[in-house]
Amino acid sequence: MTGFEYQKTPRTVTPDTLDDMSLRRTTSLILATAVALCLALSFAMPAIAAPPAAQTSADRAALERAVEQYEAAIARSAQLQAQAAEASSRLDHALEDEAAARERLRRWILTTYRSDDIDFMSVLFGASTFEDFIARWDLLTRIARQDAEILEVLRAARIEAELSAGQLLDLQAQEARALDALAEEVTRAKRELAASEAALREYEARTAANTKAAATDRTRQLTGSGAWQTAVASHYGINFTGRGASGEAIGPYSMMVAHKTLPFGTLVEFEYNGKRAVASVEDCGPYTEGRTFDLGPGVIRILGFRGVHEVRYRIITS
Repeated sequence: MTGFEYQKTPRTVTPDTLDDMSLRRTTSLILATAVALCLALSFAMPAIAAPPAAQTSADRAALERAVEQYEAAIARSAQLQAQAAEASSRLDHALEDEAAARERLRRWILTTYRSDDIDFMSVLFGASTFEDFIARWDLLTRIARQDAEILEVLRAARIEAELSAGQLLDLQAQEARALDALAEEVTRAKRELAASEAALREYEARTAANTKAAATDRTRQLTGSGAWQTAVASHYGINFTGRGASGEAIGPYSMMVAHKTLPFGTLVEFEYNGKRAVASVEDCGPYTEGRTFDLGPGVIRILGFRGVHEVRYRIITS
């Protein structure tokens, strides 16, 4: 903002001069109050939201993370499928070994007790001495015990293989659900990135149009004499962030205003519902017919302004 410069050469004091000096003092007080209020708001309110370009970058990074997680889940699913195939193969071998052991034991029992070729009792009583009898009894007993132990080990291996296969089935089901959820996350991230990219393109196009309009209209003149006037005003979004055609950054607490002809940096005081705020022209607009000003986010916070209404305004200085 440009300060006021007082005349150093003597001049005659007239009623008009006194009115002018009073206006200057009043304006200075208003400006000081507005600056103090802006500073207070900057400390009390949360930080300004990210501009469109930063939001687009954040959405792009979120999409990349979602794709990485989805690809990692696919890799884990492939590993689980390989483990499940291996567990299924182990189960097949365990069942085959158990069946073979059962068959050997069955044949041994039949051979021992029912076979006409080898009789269990004849094997025992064919011993020539008591020591030979004991040895034959021990041998037959150990053979039976060994076959039974082998069968028990194979049965345990089969149970373990079945348990492993069941656990892998559960893990595969969980992984399938996770893959579906991650696929939905990737789709959502793609939609958000597309939306933010579209918003960025719209913002850049609007900024370019405003900059072009400002560049082709360098002969704009200050209008108004400091007297109060009325005009219809609309406003920016309360959390708008971006950059005006003047190059000035605009945030949720910026005390700025848009006008189609006033030079950038022009200070304008507004009054609405008994509240006043001073703003600096930093953007071109509005382009809707019948509207004169677009009030910035900080201005509408001070005035409590929402919608499209008539306001009182006066041009202070440029």
